[in-house]
Amino acid sequence: MSIAWGPANTVELGFAQTFLEKGPDALLLLDADGTISFLNGAAAELFGYPREQLLGAHHGMLLTEDCRGGFPRVFSSLGRRTPLHGRPPIECVGLRSDQTEIPLQVTCSLISAGDGTAMAVAVRGAVHRPDADAGRRGTGRRGTGRRGTGRRRAGRRRAVTLLDPTLDPTADGIVVLAPDGRITGVNERSFPRWGMPGGLLAEDQARRAIAELAELKALAFQDPLTGLANRTLFKEQATAALRTSESVDVLLLDLDDFKEVNDVLGHHAGDEMLVEVSKRLRACVGPHGTVARLGGDEFVLLLVGCRDPDTVAQRVVDSLKVPVSIEGTLIRPAISLGVASRDGMAVTSSELLRQADVAMYAAKEAGKNCYRRFRPEMLAALLERTTMTAGLRHAVELGEITVHYQPVVSLRRGAVVQFEALARWERDGVLMPPALFIPTAERSGLISEIGTEVLRRSCSELRPWLAGDPGRSLAVNVSGSQLQHRDFAEGVLSMTAGCGVDPHQLVLEVTESVFFDADSHVILQLGSLRNAGVRVALDDFGTGYSSLGRLHDLPVDAVKIDRSFVSMVRTGTEKLPILTSMVNMAHTLGLKVTGEGIETPAQAEYLRALDCDSLQGFLFSRPSPAAGLERTVLKSVEAIGALEGARMGAAAGSARA
Repeated sequence: MSIAWGPANTVELGFAQTFLEKGPDALLLLDADGTISFLNGAAAELFGYPREQLLGAHHGMLLTEDCRGGFPRVFSSLGRRTPLHGRPPIECVGLRSDQTEIPLQVTCSLISAGDGTAMAVAVRGAVHRPDADAGRRGTGRRGTGRRGTGRRRAGRRRAVTLLDPTLDPTADGIVVLAPDGRITGVNERSFPRWGMPGGLLAEDQARRAIAELAELKALAFQDPLTGLANRTLFKEQATAALRTSESVDVLLLDLDDFKEVNDVLGHHAGDEMLVEVSKRLRACVGPHGTVARLGGDEFVLLLVGCRDPDTVAQRVVDSLKVPVSIEGTLIRPAISLGVASRDGMAVTSSELLRQADVAMYAAKEAGKNCYRRFRPEMLAALLERTTMTAGLRHAVELGEITVHYQPVVSLRRGAVVQFEALARWERDGVLMPPALFIPTAERSGLISEIGTEVLRRSCSELRPWLAGDPGRSLAVNVSGSQLQHRDFAEGVLSMTAGCGVDPHQLVLEVTESVFFDADSHVILQLGSLRNAGVRVALDDFGTGYSSLGRLHDLPVDAVKIDRSFVSMVRTGTEKLPILTSMVNMAHTLGLKVTGEGIETPAQAEYLRALDCDSLQGFLFSRPSPAAGLERTVLKSVEAIGALEGARMGAAAGSARA
C-alpha cells in the first residue's frame, strides 16, 4: 500500500508508523538534521541493514558520496511549500550494507511530527520503459522499494511515484490523503487489500480500516491498561537513543508490596493504582522522557539528554508518597527505584536495564521507598546474594540452621511466660543477622524448610521448660508459603505429639499478609490448629493495610504491637493515642497484647500503664541458644525486679511530696 501526502500535510507520527509499516514500498521519516527517525521493513530490506542499526543514524550512509548533498536543498525547497504535483522524482544512487550500488527514485514530502517538521521519503528502484533497447536486452523490469540488485543502465526510464496521477496501472494499492485527512484518490488495487468490493472506496469504510491499523499499533507498542509504552517500544527507543545521544538514563522501579493491594482490595483496585502511578510518572518526566510499563507493577523511565536524572528520580519517589484514594481507602504507594546511566560508555539497552535492576534491588535492601544509582560494586553485592543463597541452601540440606530464643515477660506475674524461637545461621564461624539471610530465604523459597526445622528444634529443646508450667508457651514464626501446604496443620500437630509438647503451649506468629490471599487455605489451616488448642498471634501489628476493625474477622488469639510504634515512646510522658487504641481494641475483642522491641524502662512502664499483657525486647534479654536459657530467665527476672523497684521508688517519692 502506498500513501501520498499533499503539501504541508500534518500526520501524527505514531499513526504513520503503524500505517506505513504495512506497505511493501521503502518508506522513511527524516528529521530536520537528516537523522532517520522511522523506517519500515521494506526500507531495511532494500538497503540490507537491520532496522535497529538505521534508527537514529544519518541518512547519508544509504547514498553514494556524490548523492549525499541533496537533502538540505530538498528540505529547503519543500519548506517553501512548493507544490508537489508535477514535481519529478529525484534520481540518485543508493548504497547497500554490502557497499553495492542501486539506482533509486525518491519522492519527498514534509509532514508535522510531534513538535517539529520531518520529511517523508518514499523510495523505489528505477523502472525501464519498454523500447527498442528492451527488445535487444529483454523485457524491462520494474524495481519497487524492495530489495533490488539491478544497477543503472543506459536508456530511457520513467518514474512510478506515489503522486503519479495515473494510479490504476501500478502494482500496489494506493490511497491518496488530502491535508485534512480526506481520501482524494484510490486505485483498484486498494480494494482487495482492504477486503472490499471493487468500485468507489467509501470514505467511512477507509477511515474504519485505518482506525483498525491506530488499534494494531496500540496492541504492538502500548500497554493496554495504562496507555504507556510497552517493553517492545521502550527497547526500540532506548536502542535509538544510545546511538544518537551521549546522555541516556534509565530509571527502573516497582511498587513495594503491591500484591497486598490486589489481595486486600481486589485486582480492579490494583489496576486503578497502576493507572494513577502511570499518570504521576508521566508528570515527573514531562514531554522529553518516555515512561513504559514492562509488566505487572514494574515501570521504566527513559531520559535522553537529561542534565540531572537524580532530581527526576527523587521527584518520582516524592510524587508516589502522596496517598491514592481507591474506593474510599487511602493507600500510600511505596517504590524501589534504580538509576543507570550511559556515562559515555557504549552499552546496550539491555545492559542499562540490567544495571538499573541491580540498583533497584539495592534500594530494596536499603529499606525501600527510595532510589539508588547503579555502581559497579553493586554487582559484587549481587554476587554475594547469589553466593549467600547457595550457602543457605547448603546449610539447610546439612541441618546447620540453629535456633535462639528470646524471652517474653509478664510484669504482672514477674516471670518469663514465653520464648520466641528465632532462626539463626552460623556461616563460616560468623552468626548471620536474620535481616540478611531471612529475605534471602524468602526469595529463594527456602523459608518453608527453615520454618519446619525451627519448629522441630524448638519443640524438642524447650520441652523440659514447657513441662515445668502449663502457663508457659513457645512462639514460632510461620510464613505464608508454609500455610499454603494443605498438610501444614497436620504436620504441626504430628510434630508436637512426637516431641511431647501440649498444643495449648504452642503459639504460631503470622503477619497480616497471610490473610490476603482469598484463594488460599490459610483460614482452614489455622482453624484446624486453633481447634486443637494451638494459639495464633498477629505479628508486626499496625504495619499492614487493614484497619483495627478488621481484627474481628481474623482467626487470631493475640497481637504483637510492632516495634515501630513502641519506639515512639522516648521519655514516657508522650501522649500516643494510637498505642492506646491498639491495646484497648485488642482487649475489647478478647485478644492478648504483647509489646515488642522494648529497649528502655520508659517504654516498659508506658506499656504496663496501658495494661499490656506481656513485653519483649533487649531490655530483658537478647536471643540466646537453648544452652543459655537458665541464665536468660535469671537476667529477665532481674530486669523485671529493677522496673518494679523503680516504679515503687517513684510512687514513694510522689507520696512524700
